[in-house]
Amino acid sequence: MVNMDKNITQEVITHIKDNWVKSIREANDVVPFPFTSPSITGFYKNFFYWDNYFINKGLLIDGFFEQVSNNLNNFAYYVDRFGYVPNASSLLDRSQPPVFTFCVLDYYEKTQNKDVLIKYLPYLLKEYNFWMTERVLPCGLNSFGSSATKHQLLRNYKQLHGRVLEERDSEEEQIELAKDILAIAESGLDFNMRFLTDESKVDAGKFIHLDLNCFLYGVEVGISKIYELLGEDKKSEEFFVLAENRKALINKYLFDKTQGIYLDYNYKSGEFSKILSAVSFYPYVYGISDDKEGAKKILMKLELQYGISPAEYRGENAVYYQWDYPCVWPYTSWFTFTALKNVAERIALKYMYCVNDNFEKTGVIWEKYDGRDGSVAKTNEYETPEMLGWSAGVYVDFYVEILKKGNV
Repeated sequence: MVNMDKNITQEVITHIKDNWVKSIREANDVVPFPFTSPSITGFYKNFFYWDNYFINKGLLIDGFFEQVSNNLNNFAYYVDRFGYVPNASSLLDRSQPPVFTFCVLDYYEKTQNKDVLIKYLPYLLKEYNFWMTERVLPCGLNSFGSSATKHQLLRNYKQLHGRVLEERDSEEEQIELAKDILAIAESGLDFNMRFLTDESKVDAGKFIHLDLNCFLYGVEVGISKIYELLGEDKKSEEFFVLAENRKALINKYLFDKTQGIYLDYNYKSGEFSKILSAVSFYPYVYGISDDKEGAKKILMKLELQYGISPAEYRGENAVYYQWDYPCVWPYTSWFTFTALKNVAERIALKYMYCVNDNFEKTGVIWEKYDGRDGSVAKTNEYETPEMLGWSAGVYVDFYVEILKKGNV
C-alpha cells in the first residue's frame, strides 16, 4: 500500500475546489451554455463529452450544481441538433461513450428533483435511438463508428494515421482505416490496440465492442429507473427487458469461457481480442456480472506498482499507444475501483498518490501518470498536458468514497 500524506491530499482537494471556476468557459457560437473544459491552460479548452461525466462528479461533490446543469443543457442541445453528443465541440464527426443518462441520474441523486428527469428524458431517448440505429450490428449488439463524410475521413487519415503507425496507399484503403481510427476515437480510448489483427493494429470495424455494450446496458437500466421514478411502469419494464436481452447477448458473444473474462469479440474471425484491456472491467461496473473472481483475473494482469494499466504489457519491443501500458489514467482507475470497490481500494489510493506526489513537485495535476514509477506519463502520441477535468473529478470522487475508512 502506498503511503498517503494527508496534508498534501488536503492541498490537492483545496486546489481542485478553488480551480473549478477557472475551467468554466463562456458560452459561444457552438456551445450555448457556459461549459467546463478539461484543462485550465493548454490545448484542451473545448467542451468534451465523456470527460464531463467525471468532471460533473467532482462539480457535484464541490457544490457547483448550476454548472452541472449548464453541462447537461449543452448535452441536450447537441442531441437535439445532431441526434448525439459529439466527441467535443470542435469534433463533430463522432460521438463518445453514451454517458448522458448517467450524468442525469447523478444530478438527480444529488437534487432529488424529478423535474430534472422529466426535462432530460426526451433527449436521453433520442440519444439512445442514435446508438440503436447508427451503431448497431446484425447480432443486436453495438460497435463504435463515426458520422464522418468522405472528405472528413480522408482528412482524419492524414491527421491521425501517424499516431497509430499505419499506412495505406489507395484512397479507398485510407477511408477504411480512417473509419477504424474514428471508431476508436469515439470509444474515448484513443488510441489502444485491443482491435489488433494480422491485418491492422486498429481493426475496430471487425469487432463487437465490449465497452459500448456495457455502457448501453447501463443506459437501458438507467432509463428504466427514470421511468419507474416517474411512475411509468410499463415503459420502465420495456427498458428493463431491453437491458436483460442485451445482458444475454453480452454473455453469449463477449464472455470468453476459456479465460473466464469478458473481451471484445472479432465477429469476422470468431476470435476474442488478443489484447487484454481495462474495458474487461466494465461488466462488473454495470452489474452485468457479479463474478469478482473474474474481475480479479483482470486486475492481476493490469495492476502496476503505481496504478492500473489500460492494457496489458506485451514485451519490451511491442508497440504501445497512450491508452496503453504503462499509463495510469483517472478513467481506468475509476472503472477498476468501481468494479472491485470492496477489494481494490488500493487502486484508488495509488492514483491519488500519483496525483499527490506530482502535485507536490509541480503544483499542478496531470492528465496521466506512469504506473511503473508514479511520474508524469510520457507517450509516443503527445506530451502529457496539465489537466483539471476528469483527473480532478476522479480524485475528488475517490476521496469521498474512501474518506470514511480513514485512509486519506
